[in-house]
Amino acid sequence: MRLLAAFLLALCAAQAQPKRVLFLTHSAGFRHESIPVARAMLAQAGSRVNVEVTSSEDVQMLRREVLAGFDAVFFYTSGELPISAQQKQDLLEFVRSGKGFGGAHSATDTLYAWPEYGELIGGYFDGHPWVQEARIDIEDPDHPATRDLPKPSFSLTEEYYQFRAFSRDRVRVLMTLDVTSVDLAKPGVNRTDRDFALAWVREFGQGRVFYTALGHFDGTWRDPRVQKMLEGALAWLTRQADGRATPRPLPRGELAPRALAPGAALELFGSSLTSGSVMAADSLRWADRLAGVSVRVNQQPAPLLYASPGQVNAQIPFTVPAGSTARVEVVSGTSLVASASMPVRAAEPVIRAALIDRGALVLYCTGLGDVDRRPVPGLPSALSPLSRTLARPRVSANSRELAVFFSGLAPGWVGLYQVNASLPPDLGGGRLDIQLEMGDATARFAVSVP
Repeated sequence: MRLLAAFLLALCAAQAQPKRVLFLTHSAGFRHESIPVARAMLAQAGSRVNVEVTSSEDVQMLRREVLAGFDAVFFYTSGELPISAQQKQDLLEFVRSGKGFGGAHSATDTLYAWPEYGELIGGYFDGHPWVQEARIDIEDPDHPATRDLPKPSFSLTEEYYQFRAFSRDRVRVLMTLDVTSVDLAKPGVNRTDRDFALAWVREFGQGRVFYTALGHFDGTWRDPRVQKMLEGALAWLTRQADGRATPRPLPRGELAPRALAPGAALELFGSSLTSGSVMAADSLRWADRLAGVSVRVNQQPAPLLYASPGQVNAQIPFTVPAGSTARVEVVSGTSLVASASMPVRAAEPVIRAALIDRGALVLYCTGLGDVDRRPVPGLPSALSPLSRTLARPRVSANSRELAVFFSGLAPGWVGLYQVNASLPPDLGGGRLDIQLEMGDATARFAVSVP
């Protein structure tokens, strides 16, 4: 029994031994002032997930006999590192054998003359058009590196990179830049596909690779959200946490046609519309992209509230002309996922809810068409001045026509309309069968009256 107890104690002690990560911060090109903070912050992140971080500028540590003492290597480097062909081979074998390799920010601004390094890390730096506050979209919410980050996006002031020699066929993208938060016409923007990945993972042999484009400023490394990302990444690189690293399969689905109306917030149903993720946006700020997909209507972006394999909720642009046929497309990166041609009507009303308030019937609807003051797509309508529908609906209750005194966008909501009508007191209690007509379109709803 004593021998067994000693064995179990030794086993527990071995399991408690921290994983070891070599953090290489050698600068052979541009040297970032944030390197001292990066060393301290990566060490702090590691300490919370049982990882001991050793920081060094010495590239001679990239040798087989030294690497054997580490579970992962993490680069925050720049330029053509002065390492030999044998060292390069040692690093590749280290990762291929099942160890981890991580990189931050300028780790893609490194070793351009060594193509195998570009393959390892997943891409090369191709300029930083934006140094500003921008929004970062979470594309894969289930990976350890992104699991604890705000969903579906968060804002950060950073020097934002773009990449070349990058392909979604080789990496699993975790985070992307919300292109609605930056100026795509700014000089130096080289990509035309609106696809700016900011973090990804991949498999390399038996090993694991993680990269994030974040890390230019001291404040980035200190940011609690970035710290959470680093914790998850270190745990994953050292095999203390599991998460998929294979490229996400490109969704190839179908989109069921339906009638649209300008400005409508509606559900688009289909199959295989995302790669499997389900994500919702803030109801007061709809997203340009969710779960890796975006929607275009006649090539115009449509803000998203929700995305899943079977359903996408989008706001149809007010500029889509009534009486036309619109091309609706679900897009992942630069690839078309699903598309359908759909008729556009002046109104396609749907009553979502109804209530009675101080002698008035209040209907909350979608699909009531164009308004006199169009709000910014994806953002709530204003309380003052109100946005009123160009056409006035006819509303009846139990076959009695009611006097409509307001029809327009519901203040504080995206794509939701409000119709207020006077309710005669002699209608009494019980059930009211409501009918709303706009042109040749009709919506019905039932509400109980106390």
